[in-house]
Amino acid sequence: MLPCRNTFGRFQRPLCTILVVEDHPDVRDVICQLVADAGHVHHEAANGQEALQWLMGQREPPCLILLDLRMPVMDGWDFLRALRADRRLADVPVIILSVTISREGPNPVLPARAFWTKPPEPETIANMHLYCANHHDSAPPGAT
Repeated sequence: MLPCRNTFGRFQRPLCTILVVEDHPDVRDVICQLVADAGHVHHEAANGQEALQWLMGQREPPCLILLDLRMPVMDGWDFLRALRADRRLADVPVIILSVTISREGPNPVLPARAFWTKPPEPETIANMHLYCANHHDSAPPGAT
């Protein structure tokens, strides 16, 4: 599979599909804007149940999932269990977003590729393609 690319001026940027699962609309809006500014396509869900419903309706899973842990209806822990139990979705990389994660502290024991404090830094979002198997090597020269 060839990496998807989007042109931003003279640079080619990776174009991942990102599912943002966050219950606070203002935080979700900021994260989605950062994702869009980095050249990625995003979809939104307000909780784990909404995210699973969206995922089940897709022909292809997203490149990455940015996941809050503490949400109503279905929290991040239950979402991760359901995601990993589905053979089609089990390998989708998940990045945990949480205010309870410290940059200097230990990461929680969860099946995730990375653990980011909330809100993530724009530079962190700009380099999220490094966690994507399809777009890992798609960065422009000098990026990352």
